[in-house]
Amino acid sequence: MRLSNYIIQHWWGKISLTRAFWVNLVLVFIVLQIAQQFLFPPFIENEVAVTSVVIIYLIVVKLIIYPWQLVGVLRVCNHCIRSDSGRAWASVAQFALVASLAATLVTTLETYQSLQIFKQNLLQKAIPMEQPLYSLDLIEGGTLIHLRGPFQIGITNKVEELINRNSGISGIILDSVGGQIYEGRGLARVIREHGLRTYSLDHCLSSCTTAFIAGTERTLGANAKLGFHEYITHSIIPSVNVNNEQAKDMAIFLKQGVSPWFLEKMFNQPPQGMWWPEVDELLDAGVVQQVDYSLGVGGRATKD
Repeated sequence: MRLSNYIIQHWWGKISLTRAFWVNLVLVFIVLQIAQQFLFPPFIENEVAVTSVVIIYLIVVKLIIYPWQLVGVLRVCNHCIRSDSGRAWASVAQFALVASLAATLVTTLETYQSLQIFKQNLLQKAIPMEQPLYSLDLIEGGTLIHLRGPFQIGITNKVEELINRNSGISGIILDSVGGQIYEGRGLARVIREHGLRTYSLDHCLSSCTTAFIAGTERTLGANAKLGFHEYITHSIIPSVNVNNEQAKDMAIFLKQGVSPWFLEKMFNQPPQGMWWPEVDELLDAGVVQQVDYSLGVGGRATKD
């Protein structure tokens, strides 16, 4: 059967209920959920491109594919009920469709709202600023990167480009309040791939700690502190689950040898709060491997 004929037959409810529901609705949904993970950060590192992908996703998936799925299954259910063949399963499928429709409307609304927030952020960033939102400086004779400022979309690419242009880089200093969780993971990947040591001279909070923990050696300066709290998202990615995102970063910490007791406390503080572990806690848990009291007090903090 040609694909075009199959699509038409589903639309008019001329296939079996089993195939319409489990293949065309459930299986297609699962495939789309898997595929969408590769359409957003860190796989796309450009803010305008992310917005475009979200709009295309909404049009294709929510306005074309989903109505095709919904209408086809409903028509099959009606055929089953009228012919009295599989009436019970058709009723169950109809109930599932109602739940599916409600969930789709909610996620579509959330995606639209977060897209508006994202659009406002882009407009704000388009206004000239006296200082960039983040900075990347080479210090210590070009052996260290000093990253200061929030994790914006695209920062992973900028760091990787800097590393590729400078072969002598062996570590990165992270002084950031965090930001995009996908960029935190993206930076963690770059740090692992290049075998970089990580440092913080001042503060490394939220998603910044995901990048910090990826270091082959992790060092705090004299006045540095790490901060942890529960994630909050105004994500433009459909179906983002905060608990799932936190679990992904906990897995990164666990892989880097951090104690389970520490992981249990990482996200206990609400998004507006912050947990500031003591240095002894960080050392005992394996988050930090050493404290260098010369860092931040005249050591390794000057720009070339």
